[in-house]
Amino acid sequence: MNKILKWIKRILIAIIGLITVLMIGLYITFFFWKKAAIQNLPQNSKVITTSEGPVEYTLKGNSDRYMLMIHGSPGSVHVAGGESFLDKGFSVLAVSRPGYYKTPLSSGGTPKDEAALYKSLLDELKIDSIYVKGISGGGPPSIQFAIDYPDRCAGLILSAAVSEKMEDKSDDNGLLNSFFQSEFGMWIGIQIAKTQMSEEEEEMMDWFVERGLFPFASIDDGLENDDNEVLHLKDLEMEKIMSPTILFHGDKDDNVPYSHSQNAAKRIPNSTLFEMKGKDHYVFFTSYSDTINTEIMQFIDNIETHEK
Repeated sequence: MNKILKWIKRILIAIIGLITVLMIGLYITFFFWKKAAIQNLPQNSKVITTSEGPVEYTLKGNSDRYMLMIHGSPGSVHVAGGESFLDKGFSVLAVSRPGYYKTPLSSGGTPKDEAALYKSLLDELKIDSIYVKGISGGGPPSIQFAIDYPDRCAGLILSAAVSEKMEDKSDDNGLLNSFFQSEFGMWIGIQIAKTQMSEEEEEMMDWFVERGLFPFASIDDGLENDDNEVLHLKDLEMEKIMSPTILFHGDKDDNVPYSHSQNAAKRIPNSTLFEMKGKDHYVFFTSYSDTINTEIMQFIDNIETHEK
């Protein structure tokens, strides 16, 4: 019996040793990956001081038709997207939301303050009217912008957008959960998740993670504030929205319930809900985004046709 116990002990020590070596190797890989990701962040953004505070932004294109890209939670100006609209005759204005990267949280901690920040940015850039595209956690400030500044919002585009209070489903208990909330743990979790993704989804995930997630110090304030805001979100007076609105949402979305867009579409006048059957929250990172962009352009063409 003692001989068996000794062998079991040796096996356990060997397993623990292997796991330790593996984790050290993974951490070294992560360390250099993170260093390279930070060094390779695009350097084309600018920070401008507005009447509401500083905001990080990029403005691409030479058209007098503008699209404002408001990213989700987390995110940055570097993952706001919108490049496909440059070829469709738009200038694309992207921002880092308050608390993310170079935009301090003091520039707008609530949807109303954040909407005011974007209005002040438009003032600084001498942009009169703009289409507003908000995704996921960027939904509340996008909706608030349309409510507060109808003359500046040419149209509202909401993609799997938060539009009402959400329940707290977080689990702060447990060592394992704490590990996966750390930078290294998050990176490990992403590598595991990528094993279940298609090559296309994996490439988009890498693009997003490298440009909008690390280092955590660049997103901590924004993510914590967003989490708090959606848990205590006051009713957004969507009935007051005057801008034409289109909503995109997958009915298999586990991050932002599909009911958010269903309810919003019922409340927002002159709105259209584009239901994406069988699609989840990450559909916007797949080739299906081409279908979405086609619908967006038809939506905009209808607006501009009626204005003539």
